[in-house]
Order: sequence, then structure tokens, then C-alpha cells
Amino acid sequence: MRLTSSALSFRLLILIFIFSCKALALKPRFLGRNTDQSFSQHRSVSYNTLYIDQQIDHFGFLENGTFKQRYLLNDQHWHKDGGPILFYTGNEGDITWFCNNTGFMWDVAEELGALLVFAEHRYYGESLPFGEESYSNAKYLNYLTSEQVLADFAVLIKALKKSQPGAEKSSVIAIGGSYGGMLAAWLRMKYPNAVVGALAASAPIWQFIVPCGEFYRVVTRDFTISGSNCSSSIRSSWAAIDRLSATGEGLQWLSQTFGLCGPLKSQEDVFGFKAWLQETWVNLAMVDYPYEADFLQPLPAWPVKVVCKNLQFNKGVSDKQLLNGVSQAVRVYYNYTGDAVCLNTSKTATGNLGFLGWFYQVLRFS
Repeated sequence: MRLTSSALSFRLLILIFIFSCKALALKPRFLGRNTDQSFSQHRSVSYNTLYIDQQIDHFGFLENGTFKQRYLLNDQHWHKDGGPILFYTGNEGDITWFCNNTGFMWDVAEELGALLVFAEHRYYGESLPFGEESYSNAKYLNYLTSEQVLADFAVLIKALKKSQPGAEKSSVIAIGGSYGGMLAAWLRMKYPNAVVGALAASAPIWQFIVPCGEFYRVVTRDFTISGSNCSSSIRSSWAAIDRLSATGEGLQWLSQTFGLCGPLKSQEDVFGFKAWLQETWVNLAMVDYPYEADFLQPLPAWPVKVVCKNLQFNKGVSDKQLLNGVSQAVRVYYNYTGDAVCLNTSKTATGNLGFLGWFYQVLRFS
């Protein structure tokens, strides 16, 4: 999506907020049908792509327009005489990406005789209520809320039970992870008539009453236990960056050492560079899996431990030695495959995630 100047300014304000306090985790008539196929790390994943007309506003009368919500469906193993429906509550991104990275549903589909449904979250992927203008102003963004999303899911479940022969008496289980897990739990709470249960994996539903810094304490602990002096080296790196970036020579050294696609030229660039590093450490902690995975980036098993091998510095290390280690550490995240020509500080994860919409939602949650 091409961002306007106002959208860019909005994004900068959001980044400032995130840098100081990250809140994370935290138509009944079908319009079209085509078959897509892609491959996950462990299995062949195939599905039909369908669309349903959804009300832009489920709760008011000022906006009576509709939009096409995308969802993916796999009935390969479905027992139509009572088999359950596993309903994935889409996260903040392209639903095909989540579909290809959600192994559990595919693993149990045959055993349970289940119909698999992956519903895309409004304002992400192809499910844009106002098309390319969906992020252009506050009036349009007003309908990007979890309440509206849950209503979308409930309407879709009702439509599926009418449109899929044999589905009328099928039990529906909502499944999601992280923010999607929050939605799965809330869907069961808000619409118990639509789903009989929910599997909410890594769902920070209590994030709203946890002190703001608690999230970062959890992230820091991951690095602390993964290598000697690892978290303390990262903590020391911020001041080292400030000292080196105070001169033009230092800016050039940082740009070359980190292999940045765009050189650092100003303190505004340095702020963005530090925000990029911060988000890198956070993402590494979130995907610190005990096996190789490519959820946000292609990564080795226990990536934080691998990263920390480059950050085992004692006190008294020079700024350049420390930051050279940091540059090697971030390459574990951004260039594990060795294919990257340079490191792009405007991107910290897969482009399938809708960061602009997510940052807006973070502010609403807060």
C-alpha cells in the first residue's frame, strides 16, 4: 500500500509510542472461488479461497456499506455427518501466511474429521473495508476494532452452517495464537452460541492490567538466561550507539558495520535504527522456538542462544567491539540464510503482517 504523507506521520507517531512502551501480545452469498496451494515446512497445505459480504459496521446506522472478507477452507478430511469445524480467528496480517504457519490444525484435521476454516481479519490482507483508502483517515479506521472483527467471525460461522452441506450441526472450535488467541477466547465469551470452545495459544488476555514494562522484562529475561552477559551487552549498546553516532565518521562506521541498505545520515535516522534494533530483540524473543522455523524470518533452533554467542562481552569492551558483535547478532535474525545483500531498517519481519493497522490497534487497546 502506498502511504500518504499524513499516513507516514501517523506511523512515526506510533513508532515513538512503541519505542517507549510496547503493547503486545502483546454474504451469505459466496462471490468467488478459486484453489490456491502452497507449502509449509512440514506438509502440503491446500485450500479454497472464498469471500463473504460483511457489514462494515455491525452495530450502527451511519455506515451501511459492505466489504468482501476473505477466508480459506479445506474440507479434505471433513466428516460431513458431524465432524467439527476448526475456525482460525485471523490475526493482524494476510490470512494465507497464518494458514501456512499454523501446523496444529493441519495435524489434527484427519484425526478429528474436521473442516478447516481460516478467517481473515478486517483491514488486513485482502479484507479491506474501504479498499486502498482503508487507512487514509480516522473515519475509515473507526471500524478497525476487535468488536467488529468478532461480529465478522460470528456472521461467517452462521453463513458457513447454512452454505456447507452437513455443517448445520457441526460444533465449531475457535483457534488462534497471540492476538488471534485473544480473539478466539473473546469469540467464545461474546458469541457462545457460535462456538462451543476456544483454543487460545499464547493469548495475552491479561495484558491490559499488566504494568507496561512487564513485557520488556520478559524479553530481557530470555536474553539473560540464553548467554553470559548477553542482555547486559544489549543494554550497553544503546549508549555506545549514541556516542558513535555523534560524529559523521561514526555514522558511516555504523552504516558499514551493520551493512545497512540506507546509510545513517542524521539523528532521526539513528532513532529509527535504534527502534529497528529494539524490535529485532523483541521479535527474536517471541520466536525463540526449540526448532528451525521461518515464522517471522528463517531462523535456527533456539535463535536467542545463537544470537547471544555474539554478545558475550565483559565490562570495558570498546564501543566498536561491542557494536560489531551486535551487528553479527542481528544477522542471525535478518540473514540466517546468507541471501541478504544488505539489512533494511524499515522492515523487521515478514511483509505479510499489517504493521500500520496493528500499531493503530495497539493504541486503541492502550
